[in-house]
Amino acid sequence: MQPPIPPAMNPAPSPYQPPANMAKGAMYSFPKWLMIGLIVLVVSGMFGEFPLSSSAPDVTDYDLLDEKEAGEYSDAVDSYQGQVALFAAMSGILQTTALSLVAYAFIREAHEDDEIHVAMRITMVLAAIVLLTTIVGRNISLF
Repeated sequence: MQPPIPPAMNPAPSPYQPPANMAKGAMYSFPKWLMIGLIVLVVSGMFGEFPLSSSAPDVTDYDLLDEKEAGEYSDAVDSYQGQVALFAAMSGILQTTALSLVAYAFIREAHEDDEIHVAMRITMVLAAIVLLTTIVGRNISLF
């Protein structure tokens, strides 16, 4: 009598591949990417508002005739300007990320969705082009 044949074992799925039962494109949905982009855009606006003008050092709090206090005032102004620059940079990075996410959602939706009208697809592609041109042209200066 022959020994029973062990049941065939399926090879373990690769951790680098999505599960086989996952529907194609389940990671992407237009409303999800659009909402993520808009949320990041709102957060970037909030970062731009963090350094309040009321937190700027007031010259009346310092005696500028005293050398020590004049130096403290100068240090306080430098610190405040650094804080403004930091939050402006963070706001700019978040804004660029948000506009990129929204442009990606528009391009992908226009490319993949066959149920929308051709004019809507063209409008979405043009909106994405405008968003991307805004991102690229933000720091370009002719002078």
